[in-house]
Amino acid sequence: MKNILIGLIASVAVITGLLWLGNRAGSGGTAAIGTTSTLTAPETSFDFGDVSMAAGKVSHDFVIRNDGSAAITAKKLFTSCMCTVAGLTVGDTRVGPFSMPGMGGPIPPIKVEILPGKEGIVRATFDPAAHGPAGVGRIDRVVTLETSDGQLEFKFSANVLP
Repeated sequence: MKNILIGLIASVAVITGLLWLGNRAGSGGTAAIGTTSTLTAPETSFDFGDVSMAAGKVSHDFVIRNDGSAAITAKKLFTSCMCTVAGLTVGDTRVGPFSMPGMGGPIPPIKVEILPGKEGIVRATFDPAAHGPAGVGRIDRVVTLETSDGQLEFKFSANVLP
C-alpha cells in the first residue's frame, strides 16, 4: 500500500511539472518571428565588423512589417546596454531614442500603431567609445521591441578597435 501511494504521488508530481512547463512555453515570452507573430523582420541580426572608437557611433536599421490583418501596437523599445540606443519610426511617427532599462530611469511606454501591411524601422545606434579602453574587442548587444503581438529581438555585434 505504501509503494502504491508513493507511486501515485510521484506520478501526480511529474504530470503537474509537465503541465506547468507546457504552459510556460506557450504563454507570454518571445514571439518567434514568422511563426506565432504577425510582426515580421527579414533581418534580426547584423555584424558591424571592425568599428573604431575614434570613428564614432554606428547605426543599423532593422525593417519590421505587419503581415497580419489587425493593427499591432509597439509598447516598449529598449536595449541591453547603455552604449546602445534605439528608436522606432512608423510612417511620420518617430519615438526614441531609448536605452537600457534602469540606467537613466524607466523606459517609458510607447503607443505606436503598425497597421496591417505597413512597415517600420527599428534603428540601433552603438557608441563604440562608451566603455572606454575596457570596451575594446568583440561585443554583442540586443534591442528589444515589445508589442501587443509579442516581442522581437534584434541582435548586433562588432569588433571594437581603439
